[in-house]
Amino acid sequence: MDLEWDVVELAGGRLRFLRPAPGTDVPFDEVGDELLPPHWAQLWPSGIELARAAEGIAPGTRVLEIGCGLGLPSLAAARAGADVLATDLSTTAVDLVRRSASGTLRAVAHSWTEVAGRVDLVLGADLLYGHRNVVELLEVLPRLAPQVWLTDPGRPLAPEFLAAAADRWTVTSHPTEAPGVTRHVLTS
Repeated sequence: MDLEWDVVELAGGRLRFLRPAPGTDVPFDEVGDELLPPHWAQLWPSGIELARAAEGIAPGTRVLEIGCGLGLPSLAAARAGADVLATDLSTTAVDLVRRSASGTLRAVAHSWTEVAGRVDLVLGADLLYGHRNVVELLEVLPRLAPQVWLTDPGRPLAPEFLAAAADRWTVTSHPTEAPGVTRHVLTS
């Protein structure tokens, strides 16, 4: 797989990250119902917007990013001084995040349902694209952290998730710079 360094411009400066080069065959990890090219290999507006928000995380905050993909929110949080663990089902994605981070964060390949322990904040970008994700997130998020930041581009299942989440959390939603992308903050 051919890789390239890419950058996004954030308020705190340029954020560099590794990604598959355009037109490159991206390896398929045998992790379920992933599509080709894999979702994680794409640079999504929701990920960029969550990275913008993550720049403001206080140093020392224990952060978990679930479904990290290219890891932009994790990289931004680590640059802000947070103690970050990035997770994704894809071992290839996790390897790229590790290489992009150059030791500034931890990254492991596993499901968010397998995460043990509690953190201060969970981050997730564009995760509400499948009913299974909605059900699993509603089950695991309360045991992971007292606060969750999710960015979503208006997926059809987002209203269902947010309505169910409001039974346990205070949910506030904020527009972002990207058209159609909203940041949802869940606080227990």
